[in-house]
Amino acid sequence: MNKQVEVSSYGLFVISVAQMSSFLKEEKKSRTKKVLALFQKEQDLYQRSISTGSWLPIPQINSISYEIKVTNLGDSLSDECEQVYEYESFNLSVGGDDSIWIGSIGLLYTWDVDKFVGDAITYTTLDGDLLTSALRFPLDKGKYLVKIQGYRLKEEQASSEGNSGFLFTFTKVEGFESTNDPREDKYMFNTINKE
Repeated sequence: MNKQVEVSSYGLFVISVAQMSSFLKEEKKSRTKKVLALFQKEQDLYQRSISTGSWLPIPQINSISYEIKVTNLGDSLSDECEQVYEYESFNLSVGGDDSIWIGSIGLLYTWDVDKFVGDAITYTTLDGDLLTSALRFPLDKGKYLVKIQGYRLKEEQASSEGNSGFLFTFTKVEGFESTNDPREDKYMFNTINKE
């Protein structure tokens, strides 16, 4: 496992920084710094944000390290992994930055586009360990339907790296026909962490 994201806030996000910035500007919320609090407070705004594909939250998962894979970049599940679920047809729009970030949802407590530089957002623990809270992946501007496959290792590792992860597939589309809300109870993202 190599592309690890350390989740510290019980959720992940998939986001194009350019698209989210554009959405907040269109909604006259561009000065907002507490994006998560705003979406929790204003449910209509949250619904518009996911229907336009301005971001994709993956809520209610354990705060641990997860491996992140993207099929569009040639990644696939290895023989060491077992797929636990597959959820499809989540909306995602990619803006002019031609990239997406997948990271710990806690990064959206305080919205700061200046944090999203390079290929990773990292931090150092008090023990001196360097952890990654978000990773950047190239993806052309456009609208996509997202498929999420949750998986775990067949044999649990004792290492600090995660024993579970997510495989993302991004399929380009002309437009969005419907909206799937990842907060609905039918999406059990955390089952990759249960025996």
